[in-house]
Amino acid sequence: MISWRDRIGRGLIGGAVITFLLAGSASSPVDMLDARFLEADGCPTAVLEARGTADRPGALVDAEGVITMTLCELITPPRNGPGAMPSPRPGQHRTLSTHLAEMIAVLNALPTRDEAEAAARARMTAQGRTPPKDLHMGEICTAVGYGEQLSFAVRYRDRPPALLLLDRNCGVVHGAGRTRFLRGEPTDRFLSFYRDQIARDPAAVPAPTCPAKVVTAEIDNRPDLEFPKDGMAPNRGGTDAFLPSPLAVITACRYRADDDDLRLHAHRVLRGDLEPVRGLLNTAAAIQSVTDSRGTTDFVNGVECGMPRPTRAAVPVSRLDVVWAADTTGAVAEIRIWRAPCQAVFTGTAAGLKAEPALLSRLDSWLGR
Repeated sequence: MISWRDRIGRGLIGGAVITFLLAGSASSPVDMLDARFLEADGCPTAVLEARGTADRPGALVDAEGVITMTLCELITPPRNGPGAMPSPRPGQHRTLSTHLAEMIAVLNALPTRDEAEAAARARMTAQGRTPPKDLHMGEICTAVGYGEQLSFAVRYRDRPPALLLLDRNCGVVHGAGRTRFLRGEPTDRFLSFYRDQIARDPAAVPAPTCPAKVVTAEIDNRPDLEFPKDGMAPNRGGTDAFLPSPLAVITACRYRADDDDLRLHAHRVLRGDLEPVRGLLNTAAAIQSVTDSRGTTDFVNGVECGMPRPTRAAVPVSRLDVVWAADTTGAVAEIRIWRAPCQAVFTGTAAGLKAEPALLSRLDSWLGR
């Protein structure tokens, strides 16, 4: 059996232990703004906390006079006591100056507790289950140790910024005494708008180049496998496909074993009509799963390509194809496709996925046999 804890790459939880906590419910609206811990753009410089589901009337975000919205990312320091915790360094802030009306509409459409509970009860009833008297929504929370705190800072033309603090463990967002429940992944929608904002003319995106050689030991199936490069990860949402934006150019490279290295044997650069190719690569990079009637989920497209066995060491790759995909934002992701001694796909988010015939055939059409 494949150990998916070992095979799932960066960007996924993969084997994390999740516990559940009952958070204290605030009896009055929570006001988190404290100028001592805010940058000029409204992003916090310290980890701020808000608990409960207290609410006050009105929209979550006032749309009048908005000039920018920033997705703030703050690296989370170890907790050493109560109160605000200054961060050792900021994460990567992304500021949106386009699609503002659409993004505000996304945030203002987030449900209140009553709306979220009504939807949850309807789902349970449709599944033949009897909803409990109290769902404790927003109060029973996971305790995942996220490495960063996310928030939205909304800047206005003639007043101080407004801060919306995301609590991913409790599935809520707090802002100026209002609480809404996360639905539809608003951070993913923000990142989609942001990628659209920074997109450029595909013809202006340079084609990636194929390295002349690849060191076999760096990409074999050792426990410290070096994952492929993934320049799209910072602006990819949790529900997005591996290649979330239209492609500008791809470079396909073919390598064959030469002593301890893999040497470049053929390569090709392709531009134009890349949407079908993006679909093919996204399918190749996706972890596929099935869930049975008991709720048990099993991954179905993993392979033990080259993995060590009790009677043998790991088998190194001897024939390798690499696709470097550059999207319209200029970000580049690497997809490795083992061709021998076995066939598998490796990306920055998952390792050892089944290489489908359609992908292998397309690579052969570009690079020969």
